[in-house]
Amino acid sequence: MARTSLPIALASAASLGAQALMGVAMLRFFTPTAAGTFAVISQIAFFWVTLSLAQSPLKFLADAHLPPRQALLSALRSSLSRWVLLLPIAYCAVWLSALPHAGTSMAWVASLALLQLGWYLAQPWALRTAPPVAAAWARATPPLLALVLVVALGLLWPASEGNGLLLAAACGYAAGSLWLASARAPTESPSPAPAPTPPVQQADRRSTALRLAHTVADATAGTAIILLWQRAHGTAEASYLAILLRLLGIMPALVHAAWAQVLLAQALPSRARSVWVGLGGALATAVIGLLGAALLEGPWFAPSWRGMLPYIAPLVLWQASACVFAALSHRPFQQGQENRYSQWSIAFDALQLLVLAAPLLLGWPLPATTHAWWLAGTCALGLIALSGWMAGIKLK
Repeated sequence: MARTSLPIALASAASLGAQALMGVAMLRFFTPTAAGTFAVISQIAFFWVTLSLAQSPLKFLADAHLPPRQALLSALRSSLSRWVLLLPIAYCAVWLSALPHAGTSMAWVASLALLQLGWYLAQPWALRTAPPVAAAWARATPPLLALVLVVALGLLWPASEGNGLLLAAACGYAAGSLWLASARAPTESPSPAPAPTPPVQQADRRSTALRLAHTVADATAGTAIILLWQRAHGTAEASYLAILLRLLGIMPALVHAAWAQVLLAQALPSRARSVWVGLGGALATAVIGLLGAALLEGPWFAPSWRGMLPYIAPLVLWQASACVFAALSHRPFQQGQENRYSQWSIAFDALQLLVLAAPLLLGWPLPATTHAWWLAGTCALGLIALSGWMAGIKLK
């Protein structure tokens, strides 16, 4: 397990660290308007690709008994079909965002979504068929490359604004998709032999409809955070929220990638250790928030970015709770509760959307900071409740 998990953990840390540094680079080299435009376009692309995949990478890991190439081709065909069918919805999201130059924005959204789709399928493919170091590079290369390009474009082409950020992201995703090239071979790459008596029997037995419903709920909630925040509070406020979610979200994503995914890949159970891992991630999230506040108070960034300071405390609370949730997210798949897991997650997404959209629907003149506390507090309570349920799941 250590021979596989250590490179993946290091790669996940490098990947998430690069994404966090990309957020810092946006603060340093680009205006709030450029960062906000990039955040909206990239969020719509993420929404599109998330619906297209319908949690195929997670199923790829949970159903480790299926032949990798056969599973990949099936996931690729169905994902590309959904990508085409969802094109009108993606265009409606671009129209709803009220971005300038809708045609150009739509072209960027489509490019980012298609390239992300390739990278997201390349990661589980490499994890199952390639040596651990190669799988680690498949995960880490795109964000590292994007970070280098963002810094270079910020220094050499400062007038690029949002186009420079979008170009850097597209190049990174394209590099990650290259790991799918090995799937063209007609023979399977050998994968590690499973243990004769695995400690846990795990699988993703959810129906396609339930996986798609769960995906729609997650993607809608994630995309609505930026789009509705922009509509309710403006592009600059949306950039504050988006960048902080990118920076503070590093720990929940790291916990999920380096802990929950590794436990799924190795079919290993854990409960008590998972709780401690989640609490450690929560503490690290608080430290990141304190460091971010200190940097914003200093002379390193333009004064316009200090409007981000009131967002830090509520978002730390939200993302710290997400760390505990991420650390326990493997348990439903290992104990036959994956259907209920999706049902509860959909209910949580609906609650999040309700709190997010309430000021717009009811016409409340709610200040952005107050709205952030309501949203973050609701999400934190919901995530802790779901974490308690996952921690108390009984073996069949």
